[in-house]
Amino acid sequence: MSIDRLNTGDIVQAAALFGLLSFPMRVFGYFLQELPRSVVVSARLDKVLAAPHEPGAATDDPPSVADGPLSVSFEDVSFRYGDDPPVLDGLNLNIAAGSIVALVGVTGSGKSTLCELIPRLVDPDSGTVELDGVDLREFDPVAVRSEVALVFQETFLFADTVRENVTLGDPVDDTELERAASIAHAAAFVHRLPNGWDTVVGERGVTLSGGQRQRLALTRALLRGPRVLILDDATSAVDPVIESAILRDLRTSLETTTLVVAHRVSTIELADEVVFLDEGRIVATGSHPELLATNPDYARLVHAYVDQESMTEDIDHDEDAGRLSS
Repeated sequence: MSIDRLNTGDIVQAAALFGLLSFPMRVFGYFLQELPRSVVVSARLDKVLAAPHEPGAATDDPPSVADGPLSVSFEDVSFRYGDDPPVLDGLNLNIAAGSIVALVGVTGSGKSTLCELIPRLVDPDSGTVELDGVDLREFDPVAVRSEVALVFQETFLFADTVRENVTLGDPVDDTELERAASIAHAAAFVHRLPNGWDTVVGERGVTLSGGQRQRLALTRALLRGPRVLILDDATSAVDPVIESAILRDLRTSLETTTLVVAHRVSTIELADEVVFLDEGRIVATGSHPELLATNPDYARLVHAYVDQESMTEDIDHDEDAGRLSS
């Protein structure tokens, strides 16, 4: 300024230009940062949009089924994911209405896939899955899922109240809510929360223990009054004492057929029938004592479960477990 190369206006103009340029440069940097992520998301969306539509009912007049628990049958069922080896290979199984059946096997033996076939999350490549003697493909998938409840090991809870997470916004009578929670052994710990059913839990239920989240998921399923209940390792984080009490209450308080993917001996012992799977095939069926006495592979797996339980501390031990065991 002193030698007349710059005046005050030039400096103000340069500062203004730098200010105008800074925002586009920041946006451009953000764009470069987000571009790889957007490409991945776009590819995933393309896969979803290209996926075939969910199959509907095979007939315009879906069949009706009897009231009460439903029987489930698998007739020569095979299933594979893509070009992988078969997950289920010529599987035949009849599950009586109202029974409790434990599915036992090593990881990858086909237990979860078998469970997913019943609510038609997937359809078999060959063979038939029947509900009360009727091929599932004759039912509308929505109708099937109104009768079948599938509870997974991983539970998703929203950052909302316990009540909303369980009812999902449906109008539910408090008596029904308490009954379902009592069977799932969730009522006692819910009542101990600061605001009971109106207590807000964090995203994915981070303020609750794993066992508490699983019991709320079971309560959510029981509120729908399922006629077939599938627990795919859905009580793995629940104290063994509480888990056994839950299964006993399911037997005495509900009219439902129950399938349990089991990894605890106490759970297996409560089942009416044990189905032992290996590499997509049923190796043996029978009661727990029968299989222990007649199948060495089953006995080895059960002993491994016992050893694992003895080395693992109860991760959801609470006052309820203490009262039940006393």
